Amino acid sequence: MAKGLARNRYCTLFWLIIASFCAPAIGGASGNLDKPFLGSSISSTSPFVGQEILLTYTLYFRNTAPKISSETSPSLQGLWAKESVPDHFIKSIPTIIQGEHFRSAIVKQFRLVPIQSGSITVSGYNMQCVLPKHQVTTNGNELPDTPVKITAPAIIITAHALPEPVPEGFSGAVGDFSLAVLTDKQNIRIGEPLSVKLTLAGTGSLLTLELPALNLPESFRQNPPDRTTSLKKESTLSSGSVTSTIIAWPQSEGDFHIPSQSLVVFNPETRQFSTLLSKPLAITVTGAVQGAMSNDKEPLDTTRGTRRAFSPLLTNTAIIIVLLLCGIAIVIARKKQLQKRAIAELDSAEKVRPDSGNSAGKMKQQLFTVLEGAGIKSPGGLTRKELTQALLEINITDETRKELPTVLDALDMIIYCPAGIKEAEIPEWVPARVTVVLNELKKVGGAR
Repeated sequence: MAKGLARNRYCTLFWLIIASFCAPAIGGASGNLDKPFLGSSISSTSPFVGQEILLTYTLYFRNTAPKISSETSPSLQGLWAKESVPDHFIKSIPTIIQGEHFRSAIVKQFRLVPIQSGSITVSGYNMQCVLPKHQVTTNGNELPDTPVKITAPAIIITAHALPEPVPEGFSGAVGDFSLAVLTDKQNIRIGEPLSVKLTLAGTGSLLTLELPALNLPESFRQNPPDRTTSLKKESTLSSGSVTSTIIAWPQSEGDFHIPSQSLVVFNPETRQFSTLLSKPLAITVTGAVQGAMSNDKEPLDTTRGTRRAFSPLLTNTAIIIVLLLCGIAIVIARKKQLQKRAIAELDSAEKVRPDSGNSAGKMKQQLFTVLEGAGIKSPGGLTRKELTQALLEINITDETRKELPTVLDALDMIIYCPAGIKEAEIPEWVPARVTVVLNELKKVGGAR
């Protein structure tokens, strides 16, 4: 029986250890769970040097969502970093932590690549927020907010050096890739443009690796390579392709070859190096197209004497008439354009209004779309302080500038409803105020 009790204790201890490893890194969970807190997570805590990983900061809250007024970026020493497109006003999703219902929203993400081996600590990310009241008054009056500062827990990364020996020619390609070289034509004439593309496709360090140089025949005149990157938006790690394009012009006839291109890559899954090879290409260049040349003398122009007979007075008169007609046409076209614009603005002022059946999320998206049309780039990714500053830079009334944050706060309270509760009903005053703000912003967008 003693052995059975001991076995049960060891089993209990084992599962507690497993649970501790599986639990997310969450800051603030040990305190008051009614207050919002940040969680830190990373796709791998033990990557290789040069391997891309994804760092994610998630905001957790139980009641209405906090409004982010400002934030401080984390310390990223020893790492190459690129922030993903931010969006602080994304729709939250329900989640359960320690048996409690919460809502969560990803507020910041970084693509990281270790540039040195050893232990690297990522810390210091925090945000200044205000906590709105749980309810909206029936008349839409703004209630006082509570300021709060929350900090994300630190994450420790243990970066491993690449296995020795590192092959000669390795240029930072860590991942799973394929290599190809293609041309837009293989039969060409002297002087015609030829497009040669070297493409590396797959998943991994596409943003930090170096592509091999394309080796073209010496007789090919060429431009410097143009590098383009195409990534899949839905992918967590960088997945897509990187292409180096060269435009070349053959200068002599003959049969030429573009040799096989090579790239040394390291696959972190297999922990092995390999060399990718593209297929060689054959290019046939023929003579240039000869332009039609003629040594015949220019034919006699029998109308030259007639043209000289025209009076300078008649010529000047014709020019004046043409200019007058052009001026009249421009004035008429401008008048019609102004009339059309006035009608369009009148129609937009009458028609731009949220559908009564729209959800709060759709109303919010409609506001962001019109804000972009008014000249504010990516309004969904701005903090409240940044949005307030951006509103000062566009030509809108002070009333609209003050009204917009109030409308967004009301929509947030509806969208980010308390955890475990369905989206709240929309008060009647909200669509009315959204309509006013939409029409004011639409005028600014139409005048740009």
